[in-house]
Amino acid sequence: MAFRVEVSPRALKDLDEIAGYIEQQGSFNQAQEWFNGIMAAIRTLEDMPERCLVANESEELGQEVRLLLYGKRNHKYRVYYSIQHKTASRGTVQVLHVRHWARKSLNADQFRELMATRIL
Repeated sequence: MAFRVEVSPRALKDLDEIAGYIEQQGSFNQAQEWFNGIMAAIRTLEDMPERCLVANESEELGQEVRLLLYGKRNHKYRVYYSIQHKTASRGTVQVLHVRHWARKSLNADQFRELMATRIL
């Protein structure tokens, strides 16, 4: 089954802020390369989005949120997403949030906020 991937406004804001930081610390080319790479990784969720682990944080929420890891060594990012099975032949992956792996994990209230602002 092929899934449609939708990136929430919140996740787009996250991506933009991270790319801006990378540009400040490095160069426009590094930021562009990072952005293109993470977007390519996100697009892979079209096929088999269930391959990624369920985020530990989703246990508190009571809803399944999965986690795609992108990057290497100290430059890893967590991409939080949910899977919506709308029909037997097609579903939707909704990217909710992107954050650096070293940042503190989301708490239940932050997760609820993400789920409330997702694309329906």
